[in-house]
Amino acid sequence: MNTDYRSAMNAEIRSILTVVVVVFAGWLPSVVRGDQLKEAQVTQIIQDVRLLPSNASPRPAVMRDNVREGTAVQTGVQSRSELTFKDQTITRLGEKTIFSVGKGARTIDVGSGQFLLYVPKSSGGAKVKMGAVTAAITG
Repeated sequence: MNTDYRSAMNAEIRSILTVVVVVFAGWLPSVVRGDQLKEAQVTQIIQDVRLLPSNASPRPAVMRDNVREGTAVQTGVQSRSELTFKDQTITRLGEKTIFSVGKGARTIDVGSGQFLLYVPKSSGGAKVKMGAVTAAITG
């Protein structure tokens, strides 16, 4: 093989690898910010919505309540709620749902019920645990 051809190929491979590293480095910070799914704020309450702290008695939720690890949100019959995370991930809870922020970064636990989860494209995704089922969601 011609030496000039090899040099050109090596230069092309180096430039491709540089682009891949730059693209990966640009993607990495959005994934690393897992702490943004460790706390949500109650942004909508319809009917009976309760907070279930692990170290206190259950109480009715109020707008702008913070939901952190160790606190669950429970909706009653014909009740709904919406939670918004710092990265603008939105979780809408249907009736008779028990929801909590999981122990791992970007992890959500759903004990029962139904929910709708919107994860912004640039946020790095989320992991949802519901009973024996675990699903990963990416933008």
